[in-house]
Amino acid sequence: MINTNDIKILSNPQISPDQLFSFYERNDICEKGFGKEVASKVLYHSSLIIGAFEGDKLVGIARAMFDGLSATIMEFCLELKYQGDGLKYNNGSLIEKDSSGLGKKMGKVLIDELIKMGATFITVYIVENCEEEFYKSIGFGHNTGHLVYYIEKRPYVRGGCNGT
Repeated sequence: MINTNDIKILSNPQISPDQLFSFYERNDICEKGFGKEVASKVLYHSSLIIGAFEGDKLVGIARAMFDGLSATIMEFCLELKYQGDGLKYNNGSLIEKDSSGLGKKMGKVLIDELIKMGATFITVYIVENCEEEFYKSIGFGHNTGHLVYYIEKRPYVRGGCNGT
């Protein structure tokens, strides 16, 4: 197990576009396909950002949007080395495992901060048969009876719904 004691988890930290983009590139996160300028827009428009840092190096990010009542987790990414071995997708934008426990620590901070802000309903969209165990470990449950409808315009998503 990797030691995470020296990793700092911060709420709304200063993250530079270079730090974010380097994290995306190291962990094969899809948003790298947009380029640094577009991908880094999330740093300026999120309601809450939780960052995990190993020194100055960003090793985890979780972002949420909040409207005063409800919140949605928009991104929760963890450095691959902190997830563990034997990953199926080997893509940092998915949390397949949390062998180090770093994701769970970040999740606790994220949820606690959203509740402090007043969130009474928190949602997240996950990849089926991949991320369920992680999100259950931080308190989420499957909301049966709800369907997700979306418009997909990201160029790197194959087979997605484009809303037309």
